[in-house]
Amino acid sequence: MANAKKSTTFFGELLSLQSYKPKQGRLVRQLTTAGVALIALLGAVSLSQGPMIGVEPEWVRVGVPVLLFLIGLAFAFRIVNYSVFADFLIAVQGELTKVSWPSKQELKNSTIVVVVTMFALGGMLLVYDLFWYKLMTTVGVLVEASS
Repeated sequence: MANAKKSTTFFGELLSLQSYKPKQGRLVRQLTTAGVALIALLGAVSLSQGPMIGVEPEWVRVGVPVLLFLIGLAFAFRIVNYSVFADFLIAVQGELTKVSWPSKQELKNSTIVVVVTMFALGGMLLVYDLFWYKLMTTVGVLVEASS
């Protein structure tokens, strides 16, 4: 019975203080934690500068956003150590190492192709729009607005 899997509940795992596979997927997990923490920070700042502006006493106006930010930090730490999500992030980092990234010159060339294509499509849509506008005003379906 040495191989018996430890059964934990969802909330039990979220409230645990242990890291799940701490050596694997570190970069993706750190970036995910930083992203969630940034969202929590922006939410706390938005709350403190918005709905909490007229709240008295001051410790409530400052304390509630700080408390929510700290809860967001704790959530960010715990969610990347939740086994299912951590395994997903580990797999993501593993797949990203298999990607063949373009060189700087390939990236420049591809960007030029995309930008030129977007301008060409925009120009083509402009010509179509002007054609149909002129046709519809000539036939009388559209009436030109007079200033």
